[in-house]
Amino acid sequence: MTPYQFHHLNFLKIAYNNFIRQEPFTLDDITAEEEQFILDFQQLIHDFESGSEQAYEDGEMFIERAFRMYPQLAHLIARDLLWFFGGSCLHNMPDDEIEKFQRLDELRFAAEERGEAFDYINTRASVFGQN
Repeated sequence: MTPYQFHHLNFLKIAYNNFIRQEPFTLDDITAEEEQFILDFQQLIHDFESGSEQAYEDGEMFIERAFRMYPQLAHLIARDLLWFFGGSCLHNMPDDEIEKFQRLDELRFAAEERGEAFDYINTRASVFGQN
């Protein structure tokens, strides 16, 4: 797993941990649909960890599903995951945010071409004006 993938695996795990601490998932009786959502979330993390190529397509569909089913919890999903999985997830991002992620990718690719380590977190903070 590349450092870039590892960061996004962590973003998935953080989102999962945030989701399971929110209603409706904290209620004693959750619906079968809600239970399946959590099981699918766990499976996505497992597939991602194991290096499954299917995890990318499944991730895109899952993130879209999360936004559709739980819009009130969408803020618990790192925006990085929308960019990472791409496709229909990009419809949930404004153009200026997409441009920042494109710039971040350009910097990452340039570092890789030079054979340099890339500090994703600090470079991201810089591109997004957070430091």
